[in-house]
Parts: sequence; structure tokens; C-alpha cells
Amino acid sequence: MRSIILTSIVAFVFFSCNQGTPAAETKKDSTAETKPAVKISYPYTANYSSDFEIGKPENAKAILDLWKAYEVDKFDEVKNLFADSVTIQFENFTFHGSRDSTVKEAKASRGQFTSCVDSLDAWVSLHSKDKNEDWVSVWGREYTTNKKGKKDTADLHEIWQLKNGKVSFMSQYRAHRKW
Repeated sequence: MRSIILTSIVAFVFFSCNQGTPAAETKKDSTAETKPAVKISYPYTANYSSDFEIGKPENAKAILDLWKAYEVDKFDEVKNLFADSVTIQFENFTFHGSRDSTVKEAKASRGQFTSCVDSLDAWVSLHSKDKNEDWVSVWGREYTTNKKGKKDTADLHEIWQLKNGKVSFMSQYRAHRKW
């Protein structure tokens, strides 16, 4: 009983202290100075880039369309999202080929499964300012059943590079779940 009362009091105090201020008090003074960005010294220098900003949402949409096409086995509908030349890296396999051969390989990969269900945790579109290149990073999970009935669950992290709005590179990091 004491813990219920104590929890109620703590919750009341917490919510009371976090109530917003009235709208009139929250307006910012347009003449107020903004703080300069703090320069951070990292212990490493990035081999590629450490100067990213949020990229175009359209790039993330294109990658999610590719994920959905793989899931529902309809790659022909999105083949124009690939550049003329594409490189794809998996755990122990690197593929480099044309748009058509990329779609052919994707179909063959998807053809191994009778079922594929994807669940996405997060995605972000990024733009490397110093390289002037666009990337999309996706975190998700894939539940598959192969033609022999074996089920598998894998956590995925993929990075996709787009040039002129077309996928030119993808690298996938996969961790199979054992539980």
C-alpha cells in the first residue's frame, strides 16, 4: 500500500513539474543570439566522411519501395530505382552488375523463400556534405521460410548509396537470431 501511495506522489510531482509554460511565455525573442556550434574533437578521423546532414525523404521512400518489392516478390515494378551499374555486398558475397542483372539476382534470392515478411525498426536518409553523396540507412528484421519449410529470423542493417536518385550500392549486415 505504501508503494502505491509513494508512486502516486512521485508521478504527481513529476507531471506537475513538467507542465509547459503558457504560450505567451514560450515565444522566442527574434533578436536573441544563438549559441555557436561546439567544435568536437573526435579520437578518430573518418575514412569516408563525418560530415552528414539529413537527406531527402524521397531517397528513403525509394529504398523502402525496394524492401517492399523484395517482400512481395515484385522486383520488376521497381527496377528503374537501380542505376545502370550496381554493387551489392552481403556477408560472403559481392555482386556487381547491370540494372537487369541486379533485378535477376534479387528475384533469384527471393525465389528461395515461400514466405518473406519484413519489419522495419528505423530508417534515415543522409547526405554527406563533404562528398556530396546520398545514403539511406535501414534497420529491420526479416522473417523467412525457405522451400523446405525452414524458418529464419534475421536482424538487418543496410546502407544504400543513391546517385541521381538511383541505387548504385548496397551493403547488408545480417545477424541471424538463434532464439
